Amino acid sequence: MNVLFLGSESRMRDELGGMLGRCGFTVDVAAACDAGAWLSAGKPYALILLDAVQPAATHDAIRLVRRGTNAPLLVLTQRDQLADRLEGLAQGATEYIVKPYGPADLLARAWALASRGRGPETAVLRLADLAIDRTRGKAFRQDTELGLSATLFELLYVLMTHKGQVLSRARLIQAVWGSAADERDNMVTVGILRLRQKLDDPFGLKLLHTVRGKGYVLKLENSR
Repeated sequence: MNVLFLGSESRMRDELGGMLGRCGFTVDVAAACDAGAWLSAGKPYALILLDAVQPAATHDAIRLVRRGTNAPLLVLTQRDQLADRLEGLAQGATEYIVKPYGPADLLARAWALASRGRGPETAVLRLADLAIDRTRGKAFRQDTELGLSATLFELLYVLMTHKGQVLSRARLIQAVWGSAADERDNMVTVGILRLRQKLDDPFGLKLLHTVRGKGYVLKLENSR
């Protein structure tokens, strides 16, 4: 799915673009003032991300976006002033997310918004009896909801979109927790353990496998 990111901060642009790209989005980047030119080119965007600055400039950018597209508009902001958010919503913003936010939270919101208007067959990924509903942020096995947290859902989703491929700890950290996370932490080990308890332990068919010394893979196999 195509995403247009409107912002000027290079570090955030690179980190956000890379994270979204690894999770299946195609990301274009532009300054907010150039939104009209990008949107008038006719490329279909499933989602617009706007890195908010001052409220007046942000509201101008929202109006500019709305003149060019009805795609969902997610505003990333450091301000948590209710009046500013209400004005932005009135101008046409779809949703706000307040910084600092976790990568998993941002990805969950981005996928949910970008999936609006898409057929359910494109939003649900399947492997054996596993179904991942990206729109609702839920996963099921044998029609039983797994009850995953946002972080575990993103971990499973990254593995699912690369099913059959071994993903290293470093790659999983970058995709799920962000590049600022410390690779020495045991977040991947703990995340995989908790995911396996939900995904595999209650079921006979195991899908999540450890490849010693290399990483983890989601695939059909009779043993780990």
